[in-house]
Amino acid sequence: MKLNRTALRTIKILEYIANQKDGCTLLEITEALDIPKSSAFDIVKTLLYKKMIVEDQNHGKLKYKMGINAFIIGSGNIERLDLVEAAKNQLIETANHFNATAFLAILDNKMVTYLYKYEAPHRIVTNANIGTRKPIYSTALGKCLLAFQRKPEVIKDILKEIDFKPLTEYTITSPQKYLKELKRVKNIGYAVDFQEDSIYQICIAAPIFNHNKNVVAAISCTFLYDTNLRIKEIGEEMKRIALTISKKLGYIDDTGRRNIHGK
Repeated sequence: MKLNRTALRTIKILEYIANQKDGCTLLEITEALDIPKSSAFDIVKTLLYKKMIVEDQNHGKLKYKMGINAFIIGSGNIERLDLVEAAKNQLIETANHFNATAFLAILDNKMVTYLYKYEAPHRIVTNANIGTRKPIYSTALGKCLLAFQRKPEVIKDILKEIDFKPLTEYTITSPQKYLKELKRVKNIGYAVDFQEDSIYQICIAAPIFNHNKNVVAAISCTFLYDTNLRIKEIGEEMKRIALTISKKLGYIDDTGRRNIHGK
């Protein structure tokens, strides 16, 4: 049986990247797999285009990591995932109610990774899609995913690795200010991104917990910047919806009461 060399190389590259916890460079791929640099480059660029892998430049060196599409294909169909199924109907209903774009995201390799997206008919247009990865520090989703970590050392470790580059003039670029913001998010139970990731956009998010009381995801709605936007009202509604989803995942505190703060 004749095997296709390019297909074999593609599989080998995916397997190699999947086994590198902190990602790998193109040079590391070519040396480890003994593949010509030009051939590896073409395959890597194709995998990037199809979002099978993603680029990571957080440490000043371009590295490649597994993308969400590889996970989706490996899972057969992302719609079958318990997390997406638990959140899907609530997100559709909420997005339609607020005429917004709703998202479900998880924390993956210290980046916010989008698992699900629903756009209301007259919603704000966003450039984020399923598989998109964004910095944890500039998004409301990221604030929730970090603020509600149960172990303080996890927050500290992630903060040490964040390169606080300004994405807009409103992006929080100070670790001290960001830590203060996380404490505020933990206190009120939801997070707000005031044009910190994209100009003229406001995102309001709330955390989702599993049966072990660990934050496993976050949901959000994105709106056009508007000084009349009822942020607190929407934030409380996002908390309620997130709690409903958490309940589907078995979340409950020791006293039998539902607790949005994951305590």
